[in-house]
Formats: sequence, C-alpha cells, structure tokens
Amino acid sequence: MKTASLIAALAAGVMLSAAPALAKTSVSKSTKICEDAAKAASPAPKSVRADDGKVRSSEDSVTVPLKVKNADDTSAQLICTVDRETAKATLAPGS
Repeated sequence: MKTASLIAALAAGVMLSAAPALAKTSVSKSTKICEDAAKAASPAPKSVRADDGKVRSSEDSVTVPLKVKNADDTSAQLICTVDRETAKATLAPGS
C-alpha cells in the first residue's frame, strides 16, 4: 500500500512539473497583451476595446480585433496577432 501511494505521488509530481512546459498563452491573456500593446502606441489612444466575439485562436496564434478611439475622437480598427509560444503581439490595420 505504501509503494502505491509513493508511485502515485511521484507520478503526480512529474505531471505538475511538466505542465508549465506545455503551457501556451491563453486567449484571455492574449486579449490583454493586445490591449496593452495598442495602448502603448504613439499617439496614445483614448480607449482600446477587444471585439471578444470575433477573437480567433489556433494552435500557434490568437487573433484579436481591436476597436480604438483616438485622441481626436476618430475611430480605427486594428488586428492584433499574438504568438502563443512567445506571447509577442503584432498590430496591423484592420479592414
């Protein structure tokens, strides 16, 4: 009985230690990364919102459409793509 408990504990420990290596950037974390990247742009926008209904994800990336309101009250759309391995955001003009 003690041997089985020890084996189970070791197996659980191995699984927990391996989990971070398999982790990728989540959709919600990617959305936050995109919003922060857009807010850091120059000139700084008044507001940035993700269009949550249009967020798309794949094994390698997450694509987040953003609605940006500029300081002069004009609006723009951006497309943000986050690499799920590196958590790096790339902004491009939306359509």
